[in-house]
Amino acid sequence: MKPLLTTQRIGRDLRYVAESVSTNRDIAALAQADAPEGVVVVADQQSAGRGRMTRVWFSPPGVNLYFSLLLRPMIEPGHAASLPLVAGLAVAEALEQTAPACAPMIKWPNDILSGGRKLCGVLCEMQAETGRVHHITLGIGVNVNLTQAMLPVELRERATSLRIATGRDFSREAVLAAILNAFEPLYDCWRVEGLEPLLPRLAQRDALRGQEIEVDQAGTRLAGRADGILPDGALRLVTPQGVVPVYSGEAHIGS
Repeated sequence: MKPLLTTQRIGRDLRYVAESVSTNRDIAALAQADAPEGVVVVADQQSAGRGRMTRVWFSPPGVNLYFSLLLRPMIEPGHAASLPLVAGLAVAEALEQTAPACAPMIKWPNDILSGGRKLCGVLCEMQAETGRVHHITLGIGVNVNLTQAMLPVELRERATSLRIATGRDFSREAVLAAILNAFEPLYDCWRVEGLEPLLPRLAQRDALRGQEIEVDQAGTRLAGRADGILPDGALRLVTPQGVVPVYSGEAHIGS
């Protein structure tokens, strides 16, 4: 794995486990033990992998990537909200190079799509106090060699993999290295300059831009046209009442 890395810090301490309850949980424990920034835990399978909003992340063995990394950015907690988009951009650009046919797109705030179906999810969890971030656990799950037959029936219309999208298998090590290599320079840019320098690259891969959508916010729904991403990571939603910055929620295309 290490010969494939071009990073200075991210992934240089990489820890593999055959099975994990959750790699985010593993990284949280390492953070409490004062592990340095850049440590990565990758698992062959997870028994309780998690997505956003307490959803379960389907995590069978031997086919996909499940990994988390420890970050310690010196930023105010409010600035961390845009980090999932930085990770999403890294994944999209890495997969675009690795498997151009999958044509990855970023669905705000934290999903990567191929052909309109979910290929990857990002989950950030932060420990902070007023004015200071202690650490951020960044978890990423990528469907790599998953087949259609392996998917639960309820996911077959909503999920995909590199194999499903392209018809061939991929080295999970190579995909992991490509993502880490893409992430480190984007993360270093974001730590210093924020999200704004990355907005043009995000716009090129924005799955929602120009779409009529509904955003579900804990039972409340906002409807409008998605009009890009703001420098603070909010979704710019054009509604009949005016432009609304949306900071959280689940976006649904085709309201």
